[in-house]
Amino acid sequence: MRFCSLGSGSGGNATVVEANRGTTTTRVLIDCGFSLRELTFRLSRVGLACDDLDAVFVTHEHGDHIGCAMTLAQRHGLPLWMSRGTWRAIGEPELPGRLHFARDGHPIALCDLQLTPYTVPHDAQEPLQLRCSDGARHLGVLTDAGSITPHLLAHLQGCDALLLECNHDPALLAASRYPASLKARIGGRLGHLSNETA
Repeated sequence: MRFCSLGSGSGGNATVVEANRGTTTTRVLIDCGFSLRELTFRLSRVGLACDDLDAVFVTHEHGDHIGCAMTLAQRHGLPLWMSRGTWRAIGEPELPGRLHFARDGHPIALCDLQLTPYTVPHDAQEPLQLRCSDGARHLGVLTDAGSITPHLLAHLQGCDALLLECNHDPALLAASRYPASLKARIGGRLGHLSNETA
């Protein structure tokens, strides 16, 4: 199993996770926070195309995570996974034959990969992050969470690797020109992990 971050930050988030069992390869795109053109470009830089993907998983409804996910799923015939809360937050779009709902702790089997979603404290309707496995190795993915919880830690125990987003330095955030409301959101329990906490 291997993974590649195509981008992380307010400009867009996307990660490809791949499992290979010799005769088959399965690739899932976790988040899709770019335009379709930009995503295609970023995939091409790592030798992939949209048609090389087998599924898309959206962690939550914020624009830098959902981006072109619905367009990508429809145009390339990909299954699109998200929580019901995320689906409601984006207006309950109809995606016949494409949309699948993910739930905390309920594994999703995608050929060579198993994805296990888990809830995290973040300011979205029903945010989920993932534990990915090919049966032999385990990858934890944690990009948007405001604090560490026992539930989160339990889902990441025993991982062989962890993709972890470090978001901000509290002193630099406090001294920034951001409005007080944005500072409170970023640094709050439902915001983003500081570098030190990460």
